[in-house]
Amino acid sequence: MNILRYSTNVLPFSLGAVLLIPSSCAYASPKEPVKGKDNKPLNVLFFVSDDLRPNLGCYGDTYAVTPNIDRIAAEGVVFSNAYCQQAVSNPSRTSLLTGLRPDETGVINLETHFRTKLPQLVTLPQLFKNNGYLALGTGKVFHALKETVDPVSWSEPVPDYEGGGYFLPENKMGSGKQNSTECADVPDTTYVDGKMTVDAIRFMTRAKDENKPFFVAVGYKKPHAPYVAPKKYWDIYKDKPYEITDRERPVGAPALAFHNNEEIRGYRDVPDEGPIPPEKEQEIVHGYYACISYMDAQVGKVIAALDSLGLRENTIIVFWGDHGYHLGEQEIWCKSTNFELSARAPLIISAPGMAGNGKESSAIVEFVDVYPTVANLAGLVPQGELSGTSLTPLLKNPDAKWKDVAFNQFTRPYRAIRKFPPTHMGYSVRTSEWRCTYWWDLNTGNIVEKELYNLSENKIEKENLAGNPKYTKIEKELAQMVTDYRNGKYNAIKKK
Repeated sequence: MNILRYSTNVLPFSLGAVLLIPSSCAYASPKEPVKGKDNKPLNVLFFVSDDLRPNLGCYGDTYAVTPNIDRIAAEGVVFSNAYCQQAVSNPSRTSLLTGLRPDETGVINLETHFRTKLPQLVTLPQLFKNNGYLALGTGKVFHALKETVDPVSWSEPVPDYEGGGYFLPENKMGSGKQNSTECADVPDTTYVDGKMTVDAIRFMTRAKDENKPFFVAVGYKKPHAPYVAPKKYWDIYKDKPYEITDRERPVGAPALAFHNNEEIRGYRDVPDEGPIPPEKEQEIVHGYYACISYMDAQVGKVIAALDSLGLRENTIIVFWGDHGYHLGEQEIWCKSTNFELSARAPLIISAPGMAGNGKESSAIVEFVDVYPTVANLAGLVPQGELSGTSLTPLLKNPDAKWKDVAFNQFTRPYRAIRKFPPTHMGYSVRTSEWRCTYWWDLNTGNIVEKELYNLSENKIEKENLAGNPKYTKIEKELAQMVTDYRNGKYNAIKKK
């Protein structure tokens, strides 16, 4: 299907069988890299956007103005059903960049570094560095805490842009969170995403000057809150009210599935309890979309530089968002759930010479699939056995049969994302028609809550059908998948 006619409806496919095999954390071994134009190794330009759900034109969002990412999509494959492994920054990024799942890496919060458990692991950028590439990153690629940026993965230190998120004086009077939004009539480089763009262009220029292949990663901070962007991007959505739909919690959903919107309530202009005023909701959504368009413009500048350097035909371009997001749906703001809106995120891969370029794939894929895919495209052998499967067959034929199952998880209570010991873990499986989530008490090992949602007609969860006799057979099948996943039988879930 051509992406210009993309529909957000999920297409039906069978559950299929899953084959589960153990993993390894061995060192990567070199292989002769794939050669592209002029017999040179393929470069990798690797974009990640923080807190971006699939609110992009190429994903069928008619409200979003994202011409630059849409152009990447028109020359690549759009994965319409891509899922992260845990919907918060550090676990999600760690899974994608290591090719392993959260319980394998030991990373289930914002503060733990995977090398605590796996000190010898070879990450995706490190694999390229070890094979003679300039591996350069800017911004938030790994989670951006000082303890988690992983300097060993890079050819040189990643510039630190964690501070200085605001520009206006009223938002710089104290440390930490101030207002949730900021609109200033300033150049793009006033905010950190514009500075990262300058870095990325400099990195690619350096690689060309030194005649070296590159792995350049650009970790844009937007549209993560606070929603700060230059005024011209706010103006794109001026006088365009946004309707928040599906506000109700799913019928029968357990309290463990939710949180109190602590992330957005941490800003001083958002109430600590109770409903968020309608005008503030509109301002937040306006800012979220303004930040998307701001980030999209930065992507466009990097791609224009790639073209001007004459490197486009020899470069694999990957664009992804680290997880999904709620904008008031299901009484939730931000991420940190096992629901569809948190788990599903954009993934676009544009690789030279792939027959599927310009199309979309409705196959269910996982973020752990990205590492083996990029390594395979570049002709490099990844570390040991990774937990994902290379998506190269889907890049060649987006309609190819696939494994069509994805797993994710999340902890409770909410403060467990800050290294507070979790009391519960919810493990979730997504198939073509269903999402099933079971919650375990981590102290007793008992299942305490069950969720089952039919998503064949709805894009998000509407009613918890767990325990309904009509769906006993499907719940039993999915519950076994979730239980196996929870018990560590989850590596390299193979396609049919």
